[in-house]
Amino acid sequence: MKTKKNSTMTWEDAPDTIGVEELMQILGIGRNYASNIFNNKEFPKIDGIGNSLKADKEAARLYIQGFKIKGNFKNSTEYMILLELKNIKEQIIKKEGEINEKEV
Repeated sequence: MKTKKNSTMTWEDAPDTIGVEELMQILGIGRNYASNIFNNKEFPKIDGIGNSLKADKEAARLYIQGFKIKGNFKNSTEYMILLELKNIKEQIIKKEGEINEKEV
């Protein structure tokens, strides 16, 4: 019987490059399942980083969401740009809120 684990890390809190351990923490999954994800030929691993498996966290996030970067680079790149624009917008809104608080 599988046991549900709790997520102990968010995508935002994760380092820029993630490994099996971080994926386990983000998704709340076991080591075997996280390793299977990393070992999938479509998973966007970063080649040439020692013996450990690593992936860009945003590319991994897209893969988990169903975007296959290796097979559909153009659409995935456009989606990554949209995610980055969303992050920038959120940072601007947060900064504006901080400025408004200082003015009051």
